Amino acid sequence: MGVRSIGYDSENLDTIICYFMKTIIELEQNGVLNLPLKNTLDEPYKTFLDTAIEIFMRSPSTEIAHLILDAEYDCTLNNGHFSTETILGLKLIKEFTLHIRYDTDYYEYFLATENIWGLNAIEYAHLNFYPYLPQDIKVKYSI
Repeated sequence: MGVRSIGYDSENLDTIICYFMKTIIELEQNGVLNLPLKNTLDEPYKTFLDTAIEIFMRSPSTEIAHLILDAEYDCTLNNGHFSTETILGLKLIKEFTLHIRYDTDYYEYFLATENIWGLNAIEYAHLNFYPYLPQDIKVKYSI
């Protein structure tokens, strides 16, 4: 059972997921050369994603990145009353940033979240993400 089937989805989840798909493909093709990508999210996601990607680009140690992102996440939450769906989106930004930057195989975590992908993210993945993955990743994850 996925997050969407129990009512914790939001319009912004797919946008966040697609942003990170684009980021992964960009990393695979060009490294960090063209990062950060354009961020079209609404607040509070926009500012938090910009901060997360800035931390990603600065590449502090894993421990420092965790501390800073945790502090930014807590600060964002303390500055407003947000729905569970909004908090889920913010948490997803935080987790994707940390896993993509610091995991040896970040595909494992990212692809494990497929059960929260909505139709737009699934369509984007089939057209613009899966075809551009390295062959060894396609084989490993049966894509």
